[in-house]
Amino acid sequence: LKQLKTEDGRPYFTMLDAGDTKCLPVVAAMLNPDLMLPFDDIDLQHHMQQYHWYVSGYRMSYHDPNDEQTKPLFTDAPAQQTMFRVVVKANNTRVMMDNLITSLKKCLEEMASLGPGFMSMHEPKKLKTGMKGHAC
Repeated sequence: LKQLKTEDGRPYFTMLDAGDTKCLPVVAAMLNPDLMLPFDDIDLQHHMQQYHWYVSGYRMSYHDPNDEQTKPLFTDAPAQQTMFRVVVKANNTRVMMDNLITSLKKCLEEMASLGPGFMSMHEPKKLKTGMKGHAC
């Protein structure tokens, strides 16, 4: 994931996990917020399903039952920020991981090729849920 870059050389992802040593077998990352992409990590999760991969996407917020407000989980990220994780299982092979990266590249290319059109396709569904989650 660290190697995936946009056409202008900026990284597609911001890594959120502890690195390559002394960590859980989980890769946690988010689409680079500086890119201001018209899609988010949960859109990526849904798009990856067509390639038979389940990449868990999460909104980095919670719904506070005391005041019915959506609030950020962290002080350094807005409530609408998303992230995803991939669990690295013991039975994963190099071929499987190569396929995962190839599938990620295809999804990013396909979603980016739609540009703002991707957002307009999904915005009505997001509005129906009040930004509390994805309906697609």
